[in-house]
Amino acid sequence: MTRGININDIHQKSTELGTVQTPVQAEEPRSYDLRFYGRVLLAAFILIILCAGFVTCSLVVNRGKQTGPARYDLSSLFKAGTQAFPDPSNPCILLQEYLELTSRGSYERAYDYLCEGLKKEVSFEEFVANSEKNSLLFRDVERYRFSQYGVDGTTASTSGYMEYGVGGRSLVEAAFTKEEDGWRIALVTVVYQ
Repeated sequence: MTRGININDIHQKSTELGTVQTPVQAEEPRSYDLRFYGRVLLAAFILIILCAGFVTCSLVVNRGKQTGPARYDLSSLFKAGTQAFPDPSNPCILLQEYLELTSRGSYERAYDYLCEGLKKEVSFEEFVANSEKNSLLFRDVERYRFSQYGVDGTTASTSGYMEYGVGGRSLVEAAFTKEEDGWRIALVTVVYQ
C-alpha cells in the first residue's frame, strides 16, 4: 500500500534540519540579464529594419507592374500636335480591338475587322488556323503601344508594340483601308522581338 506525501511533514522535517528559507524580495536584474535583454532588443530592432527594407524593395519593384486586362494606348487616339479630343476615325483603336479579340479567341468578331479584299484571299477557317498556330504571340498581353499612325486618303498605316506581362514585346505593323462602314485591316504582321 502506498502512502501519500503530507506537506506538513516535509515542512516540519525541513524546519528541524534548518533548511527552510524565508522568501526574499526580488533583486535588481543582474548584469548578465541586462546584456541578454539588450541583445534581444538589438535583434528585434534589426529584424524590424530588415522587414521595412523588404517591404520598401517590393513596393519599388512592383510599382511598374499593372494588373487586369490589356490596356489600350489612348495616346495614339490624339492627333499629332494638338490637344483636341481623340480622333474617332483613328485606325489604331480598331487594330487594338482586333488584337484583343484574337487573344481572347473571339475569331468571328476579329475576322469581321478584316477588309473585303483580305477576306477573299483568306477564308475564315484559314484565319482561325493561323490564329491558333500563332496563339503564343497573343498570350499574356499587358498593353498595346501605338504612338503614331499615318492616314493618306482611304489608306492608313501604323506600327507599334504589344508588351507582355512576363517581359518582352512584339512588333505590330498594320495597313488599313477605308470602306463604307469605316476602317478595315488590309494587312497585319506581328513579330516577336
